[in-house]
Amino acid sequence: MFAIIGMLVVLVAVIGGFLMEHGPIRVLMQPSELLIIAGAAAGTLLVANPLHTLKGIASGVKLVFSGPKF
Repeated sequence: MFAIIGMLVVLVAVIGGFLMEHGPIRVLMQPSELLIIAGAAAGTLLVANPLHTLKGIASGVKLVFSGPKF
């Protein structure tokens, strides 16, 4: 839950700061840049970590988005 709240805080801070400086919000919506940045991050993650670490990351991400059992 804290991870999701943290992501929302980051998005609000980035978009809010950009709008405070009178930036056009459409400039931030660029799918090609998102693809480049996300692809570079995913590739770096795969190259820099062994398989057991990647499995731990995958299970952690699943746990974050599935929520607690109780």
